[in-house]
Amino acid sequence: MSIYSGMTPRGILIMAFASIGALLFGLDNGWWGTVLGETAFLCHYGDETTVDGVTACTLSTSRQSAGSGIGSAGIMLGCALAVYVNKVFGRKRSLAFLSMLSIIGIVIEMTSALGSSPAGRFGQFIAGKLINSMAMGMACNIIPIYLSETSTASARGSVINMYNLVQITGVIVASASVYAVSTRTDRSAYLIPMGIQLVSPGLILIVYYWLPESPRWLIWVGHQAEAVESAKALFLTESNNFDADEYCSKIAIAFEDEKRFDTGWRDVIRGADLRRTLIATGAQCFQQAQGSSYMTTYIVSFLVGIGVTNYFPVIMGLYMELWVVTVAGSYLPDRFGRRPNIIFPAAINAASLIIVAILTTVYTDPSPAVQKASLALIFIWYSFFGIQGNQAWIISAEVAPTRNREKVLFISSFSGFGVSLIITWVAPYIQDVGYGNLGSKIGFIWGSFSILTVIATYLFLPETRGFSLEQLDYLFENRVPARKFDGYHFDDDILATAPIGNVVLAAGAADEAETEMEAKTKEEA
Repeated sequence: MSIYSGMTPRGILIMAFASIGALLFGLDNGWWGTVLGETAFLCHYGDETTVDGVTACTLSTSRQSAGSGIGSAGIMLGCALAVYVNKVFGRKRSLAFLSMLSIIGIVIEMTSALGSSPAGRFGQFIAGKLINSMAMGMACNIIPIYLSETSTASARGSVINMYNLVQITGVIVASASVYAVSTRTDRSAYLIPMGIQLVSPGLILIVYYWLPESPRWLIWVGHQAEAVESAKALFLTESNNFDADEYCSKIAIAFEDEKRFDTGWRDVIRGADLRRTLIATGAQCFQQAQGSSYMTTYIVSFLVGIGVTNYFPVIMGLYMELWVVTVAGSYLPDRFGRRPNIIFPAAINAASLIIVAILTTVYTDPSPAVQKASLALIFIWYSFFGIQGNQAWIISAEVAPTRNREKVLFISSFSGFGVSLIITWVAPYIQDVGYGNLGSKIGFIWGSFSILTVIATYLFLPETRGFSLEQLDYLFENRVPARKFDGYHFDDDILATAPIGNVVLAAGAADEAETEMEAKTKEEA
């Protein structure tokens, strides 16, 4: 079975175009996490220090913390902005808006290095990074929603995984660009990686014309005819006899039920929607708490802590491995489900980092053998985190209810990046000499959260594989227990259907029809 089951070649290409926005996140994370080891950047934005007669350039702990933390803060602001932009203007125009915002931020970043003074203006750089990070936060909300709403139920996991795959591609490109120019001593050593960030918003604006709007959003705002045309662009071929009118009519039926219960923000903190909000938020927060943002932002520090000195090739090897595993992750979610792809990798991640932390505790001056063992465990961690890393976005996008999809994804991603913000602000003070001085022993913290992830996933996360978004609405509204989702099957590809005689109705309508039939039978009796 194809990993993109039910998707047309044109539909897959559209998904790939939409996923370009994920490059924003990957390019920023990749260049910033790697440039912290580049001499030119450290000299122009940091300070020169002399230790034992050896002069070196360093970025102070406070500036490291600010540079990393402001990114998470900007992403959180972007998440909040995306709720309204995405809801009011739709998915397609929101992509154009975030692209223009990103370009403004990147230009401010780059111009912070220009001028007669050899020192870069760190305050201006931070301001540009904040604005670009806001665009990244919008992308984190808009793109997964767009991908979940424009894919088939059987391929939704693989399609949303495109977001993660493109993001990691951006990390690799940015890290490789830093590595390629790392021996330069002038401003081009960091302006080139900064400038590469413009690729993502530029490409989005180029392909904007060919992107159809989400049929589900169009139906929600009452544009049925436009929704039919969008559905045709996504799913119709000359040979598949796809009926766009029927497809959109079914979604409209499900939406009418959803609109009856839409009371705004109150929904997300009560009833079935509260459960969905907690699941989406838990998925995002536990992903970050396992060390995701730390292992991207401070991987140089972590490698130094286990004794690695030539870390650029190691970082590139880790990112290439992560990319390969993420490609494999395109197949796994829709083949084996969401739950197994979190539980087993998280357990291995916990063991990997805890063992690294034990080794660095026992061997304060690690031998080559200990260094190799620790490095092998970090490669193992990246492998299995690559398998589970995409699950948070898949789960968040699909458990969010139709009537409050933007709100729930905002709360979940805002909370997840809030955890990331805490980690990126606090981690330098926990690990650096002169402060907490944990070094690589910080792995005890991330490993413990991986253990909690296993427990929480087993107890609370339902299996959502194979259900349409409308069917998931039905299962949650009817409060089906987490471990019983997998036993449900519906007669229709979109609606949660129940057969009555020779007529198949939506599940909610079927319940009403059965009640009416029972009442009529009693009257006749």
